[in-house]
Amino acid sequence: MIGLPDLKDVEAVQKFFLEEVQLGEELLARGDYEKGVDHLSNAVSVCGQPQQLLQVLQQTLPHPVFQMLIQRLPAVRQRFLAGMTAQNLVEDDVE
Repeated sequence: MIGLPDLKDVEAVQKFFLEEVQLGEELLARGDYEKGVDHLSNAVSVCGQPQQLLQVLQQTLPHPVFQMLIQRLPAVRQRFLAGMTAQNLVEDDVE
């Protein structure tokens, strides 16, 4: 699993977002749709305006790839929520 950025650190989240979009695009260009969609779904999950990003992706990705992304999003979002909860628990223990 990819290391989650500290979601309270705006710069870390932006860096993670850009890296995930770039990796996703590179993998899709090579024909590795599974991994490419994994990275794009990570980017959507930390995006401040996911609906706008999804609209762009819907227009730029082949339909089957976009469908794969939509199907994968709920699981990825769940993973991010679990990661945020874990981060908060660790921070609570430190205080």
